[in-house]
Order: sequence, then C-alpha cells, then structure tokens
Amino acid sequence: MNNINCIIDFIKNSTNTKLLINQVNESIGFFYVNLVESEAKSKSIKLNFGEDFVIDSISDLFLKEEIYVYFSNSKKNIEKFLNSNNKCIIFTDYRNFKLFANNTLTVNGYNYQRDIDYYFKKICLINDVEIIDYCTSSPHLTFSELSKYLINSSNYVRDNKIEEKNNFILEIRKNIFNLKKFNKSPQEIFNNLKLEVKYKKFNFLTY
Repeated sequence: MNNINCIIDFIKNSTNTKLLINQVNESIGFFYVNLVESEAKSKSIKLNFGEDFVIDSISDLFLKEEIYVYFSNSKKNIEKFLNSNNKCIIFTDYRNFKLFANNTLTVNGYNYQRDIDYYFKKICLINDVEIIDYCTSSPHLTFSELSKYLINSSNYVRDNKIEEKNNFILEIRKNIFNLKKFNKSPQEIFNNLKLEVKYKKFNFLTY
C-alpha cells in the first residue's frame, strides 16, 4: 500500500491505532498534515493536536471518533504515544522514524513527490502537469493550489514561484497551524487566513 492510501485507510478504519510519519521538513510535513486534515474532515473525524505528553482519550457520550496528532523528535515521548490508548498520528524526524519503523505503521515523507503525483492523479483524478509540478516543488501549497484549481480548472494559473513569497506563506501556515494546535481564538485563525489570501492576491496582481 502506498503512502496516500495508507493515510486514507488509517483515518477511515480502526484496525490500526498508530501511524508514524517522517515529515522530513516543515514544507513537506505540511502536505501530510493538510492531507490528514482533509481526510478527517471528509469523514467527520475530530483531530486533537497534542503536545509532548499523552492523555489517554476517553470516549464521549456520543462516541465521536477522534484521532490525536502529535509532533515530537523525542524518543521517550514517541514511546509514550505508541503505548497510549489513543488512536494517533505521530510526526517525527528520520532518526526516530527509522528507530520505530519496524514496530508500527509508517509513512516516509521522502516519497512526497511520488505521493503528491499519486494524490492528484489517482485520488483527485487531475492530470494537469503544471499544478502537479508546482506542488511537488512547493508541498506546503498543495491544498491551497488544489482548491484554486477545483474552483476554475480551465483558467488555473499557478502562483508565481518566488522563494521569498513561498517562505512568507509557509510562515503564515505555521502560525495558523500553531493557533489550531493550541486551541486559540477562531478569530485569530480567520485573520491569518485572510492575510494569506490577501498576500497571494496582491502577489498575483503585481505580475
């Protein structure tokens, strides 16, 4: 099973309760985080973004399925996550990925280019080379580009590939992610989303 199907199957089924992802770097990691968020949302599964500690989940009265998402490069913490009762996805570095790979379900982020290509062609049924090539070079922009493409595929124009702009948007994405992670005000999250849209629109108009 390839990485994309592995993640999709993990989210929708309860057979496996632990998934370890080597995120490689922040840009690649955001592709997999966004994929997890998209699949969980489509199946009405709640995601709980955890810190470097474990609280075993307790089923609520409505038995709503939930998945914990953890980020850690600590061997000790990863062991705790793997031994917890939570169904969880753990993002870590390659060193810990190799250490625990034989004992749990894994996704290796070094295959991200192949994964993005597969996601577009096999899951989204999109064979447009321009958007696929752009997203493989800027993984953190994959889902925003996909949204833009789905709205108007015939007039799709990819974002101008400027490193400074990509880094700026990556910083905005990181800030939005941290706001979600720490359960901050929805208004703060919304303001950052507006900032990203405004920046991308301005950048597009200047070329």
